[in-house]
Amino acid sequence: MRPLIGVCASHNTDDKTFFVRINYMDSLLRAGGIPVLLPMTRDADAVLEMADRIDGLFLAGGGDVDPSRYHMEKKPECGEIDPLRDDFELLLTKRILELNKPVFGVCRGIQLLTVALGGTLIQDIPTETGVHEIHMQKPPYDETIHEIEVLSDSLLEKILTVSRFSVNSTHHQAVLNPGPHLVVDARSPEGIIEAVHMPERPQVFGVQFHPEHFAYKSEGAQNLFNYFVSCINT
Repeated sequence: MRPLIGVCASHNTDDKTFFVRINYMDSLLRAGGIPVLLPMTRDADAVLEMADRIDGLFLAGGGDVDPSRYHMEKKPECGEIDPLRDDFELLLTKRILELNKPVFGVCRGIQLLTVALGGTLIQDIPTETGVHEIHMQKPPYDETIHEIEVLSDSLLEKILTVSRFSVNSTHHQAVLNPGPHLVVDARSPEGIIEAVHMPERPQVFGVQFHPEHFAYKSEGAQNLFNYFVSCINT
């Protein structure tokens, strides 16, 4: 049977909907997984049962993580936060890590994973680093706009098999300090962290860019999803 991949959704509070991009699901399907949308809840028993039932966790992109979750004050440039999503994803991610199951985070997902493992975030790249337009791409998002420098002997290099990789980029936050459990796998030319993983658990990793947008035409981007799903079967 194909592994069941739990996918964390975005949350529209105005019309009370949970939603996720189709290209996340398509990329996971191509990789051999069965992605399922997980409903956000503060019911701890339900969250723990979700963690028990799924084979892997995919943390999708979305809004900003509340800076209080990593012990910082919220700056004016920090975007809208979703307390329900933060509560749900942090509890779920920590439980999945306890169960030693694979985790793959994209954009907000790498940030949420970082926070769950004791790291911190840049709340707004332009005001905190002086780096501007390169990380706030306009559509089409399946086009790449800058390269990342992949560290030698990193997990990302093993997956992509290259030392430089062209990516898209649509984010105003990023990992500041990956914390005690994650290591940096790639950076942008300006030094922004673009990928991390857990050295003792290489099935836990994340990227700052959005491979789902161009995985349909990029072997390297699709390989990120392939690797994630393959971790479940090993």
